[in-house]
Amino acid sequence: MMGSTTKLSASAGTIGEPASAEAWFAGGERLGYDPEARAIVGTKDAVLNVFLRREGDLTHAVSFLPGYPDGSFGWAKVLPHLPNAAEMPKLFVEYVGMGDSDKPKDYAYSTAERTDLVETIWRDLGVQSTTLVAFDFSSLVVLEHLRRRLERARRGEPARGPEIRGAFIFNGGLFPKGHSHPWYTTPILRRLPKGARDSIKQSFALFKMLAGVMWSKRYKVTDAEVRELYNALNRHDGGFYLAAAAGFVKDHEAQGDRLDFGRLFKAYRAQFPFVVGGSDEDPFEHRQVDLAQEWLGELGLQIVRLPGGHLTTHEQPEALAASIVRFERGLPPNADGQRRYAKRTHGPGP
Repeated sequence: MMGSTTKLSASAGTIGEPASAEAWFAGGERLGYDPEARAIVGTKDAVLNVFLRREGDLTHAVSFLPGYPDGSFGWAKVLPHLPNAAEMPKLFVEYVGMGDSDKPKDYAYSTAERTDLVETIWRDLGVQSTTLVAFDFSSLVVLEHLRRRLERARRGEPARGPEIRGAFIFNGGLFPKGHSHPWYTTPILRRLPKGARDSIKQSFALFKMLAGVMWSKRYKVTDAEVRELYNALNRHDGGFYLAAAAGFVKDHEAQGDRLDFGRLFKAYRAQFPFVVGGSDEDPFEHRQVDLAQEWLGELGLQIVRLPGGHLTTHEQPEALAASIVRFERGLPPNADGQRRYAKRTHGPGP
């Protein structure tokens, strides 16, 4: 089955009232988390508390994994365009260090620890099956979880995760050598000494200058919208996380073939469908979608492209939501009415 590329047109974005970080976090909850035991515990004596939002019966919820640096708040403008909780139960995860989760400064932030948290939440909240929806660096959490399942199977261990119905990845890293982050963003942030990390949170002007690259030139982002993002990042004194977590690209590159999307796609494509998407003006991961189409399009990988910059969740929330809904319903990314996915009989992957 040949893959297809869908180019969805949408407006460059109209400016209205920005999503409120305070309202977003008020709609969720904080749970106690023990990273050593990898368990959800009571909040009173918890080592850490993590934020999440849930809607509907989590047994078969769609898992929305956050992007960097906006965290779960990035989904605030997408949520109103998604079906209600009865039709689409939802789980919005927040990693340690982001949003309304605790933000310890001496924590070893990594793809592995983020994956540990997601797997713990799934297990302790009784998620039995899920569709993975990952934005930005959460693509690496998806890859890490899928690789762990293969490794566990080879050791004769259980999957330690729900049944996966599908994986939808947008503006995320796929191939270790495919990242294209501008030098003045994550490459320089990850090199900041610990003593300099707090300087980012102390200056809205500095943050606005750094964050400007995330929006397209056509999108006239307002100070109010940038301020809400700034507030979400700085909640619980967390502005330092921009630098503390900026090593995720190097983390991916160090994993090499283990977290290569091509290998994992070939291992799982007979089990569930994948969609990979990207924005036309994304300066961080624009090469990833091109490489995916070049290397995997003939194997049935579906591609979705949207206009705008990196923060599609902010610029094109309605179009992004529509793509997610069609994927969850088993429809093609476009509206031609043809089935996007047909079961195939492939041999085992790597």
